[in-house]
Amino acid sequence: MAVPNLGVETAYIVGAGFSHHAGLPLTSAFTDAILEAREFGGGSSRLMVEFLSKFIREAFDQSTRAAARHWPELEDIFTCVDLSANSGHHLGSTFAPADLRTVRRAMLCRIVRMLEQKYEEGRRKKGPDWKKLDDFFWQIHPRHAGFISMNWDTVIERKLAATQHPRIDYCCDALHAGIPEPPELETFRSVKKYLKEIEKGQVISLAQVPVDRKQMETSTPIVKIHGSANWLYCDNCRQLFWFSPDETPRIARQIIRREDISRIMSSLPKKRRLVQDAVWRQQQHPELRCLCSEKVSLGTRIATFSYRKALDFPMFQKSWLAAEELLRFARKWVFIGYSLPAADYEFKYLLKRTQLSRVEQPEFVVITGGKASEVRRTLDNYRKFLGRAVDDSNCFTRGLTPDAVAASCDRY
Repeated sequence: MAVPNLGVETAYIVGAGFSHHAGLPLTSAFTDAILEAREFGGGSSRLMVEFLSKFIREAFDQSTRAAARHWPELEDIFTCVDLSANSGHHLGSTFAPADLRTVRRAMLCRIVRMLEQKYEEGRRKKGPDWKKLDDFFWQIHPRHAGFISMNWDTVIERKLAATQHPRIDYCCDALHAGIPEPPELETFRSVKKYLKEIEKGQVISLAQVPVDRKQMETSTPIVKIHGSANWLYCDNCRQLFWFSPDETPRIARQIIRREDISRIMSSLPKKRRLVQDAVWRQQQHPELRCLCSEKVSLGTRIATFSYRKALDFPMFQKSWLAAEELLRFARKWVFIGYSLPAADYEFKYLLKRTQLSRVEQPEFVVITGGKASEVRRTLDNYRKFLGRAVDDSNCFTRGLTPDAVAASCDRY
C-alpha cells in the first residue's frame, strides 16, 4: 500500500505515552480508568463495567467490586477471550463463544468511551502537558511528517486539525463518511412509532473529497496498525469507513449490538433499573448501516491488547504495508511515549526487518518519561534492540520538552 505523501522525512512512532499528554491514561492505568464508571449514576458505561465485573468474578475469581490492582492484566483478559471466541470454543462451561464476543465488545465499548471522556477532560483543563502537545504539533511540518500510531485514540487527528489543518490519510483505503442525525422523538406521535423508526437503522453517507490532486498527494499519513476508535467496517463489502473524531461516542454505541444487550440483561437480573436506563439510551440511536446494503450493520475491527492480535483483515494488512514504507524511506525515526514492549513482537520484527533492509540507517530520537526505573527500562529496550545509535545524545527523558521537540521536528 503506497504512502500518499512521498515527501515524508520524519516518521513518528507514538504510543500511549504520547496521548498521555492530552490527558489519556497510560496503558498500565487503563483498568483504573475503565472502572471509574462504577461511580457513574447510570448509562452504558456503568452497565458495561457491571457486566465486565461479573465476568471477571466468574472467570478469574475476583470480587465484583475488586479494585483495578486485583484485575488480571488486560492482555491476559483479551488473550483468553480472543483465543476462545475466535476458535469457536467455550471458556469454561459458562461462557460460549457468543458470550465471549459480547464480553469483548463490552470491553471495547468501555475503553473507547473512556478514551473519549479522558480527552474531553484534558481539553477542559488544558494543563501543561496539553500545551506541550500543542507546541509539538505547531512545530512539525505536515507535508514532511508521517505517523505510525500504536493507539486507538484520535489525538493525532484532533491536534493536526486544531493546528496545521492538513488533509489526513489513513493509508488503508478508508473512505471518509458521515453519520446522519437521528430522528427526534418530538416529531413522532408516540414512542412506539419512534422506536419502530429507530429499528430501521440509518445508512451512512460519504463525505466530499477534494478534487485537487495536489492536495490529496500532500496529505499527512496517519497509520493506525491496530485500528482506530473512529473506524467502522462492513463485513459484506469489506469497506472501511472513517468518521470525524467528534463522532467517536456514536461509534462506541455501534460496538454494542442488540444481541449483546439481551445477553447483558439476562446476566444482570438484579440491575433492572440500570439496564432499562442504558437500553433506552441505546435505543435513541439507530444502528448505522453500510452503503452497500441497508440490511448490513457496520461494526468495528480493532486489534485488542491480546498477545495474538487478529490482524488478518484488509485494513490491517494495508496499514502494516504503509507503516513499512514510511519506515523504509523516512530519514528520521522518532519514538514518542512508546516503550517497545515485548508484547508488540510483530511490530518489533517490522522495525528490525526494515532497519536492516535500508541502505542508510535512519536517525533515531527517543522521547519518553515517567519514573526513573521506567525510563531506564525503556531506554534499555531501545539500545538493545536498535543498537548503539541510540545514545544519550538522542534520548529525552522528560517528555515533550522544548529540546525534545526541537530534536524531533525538522523545518523545511
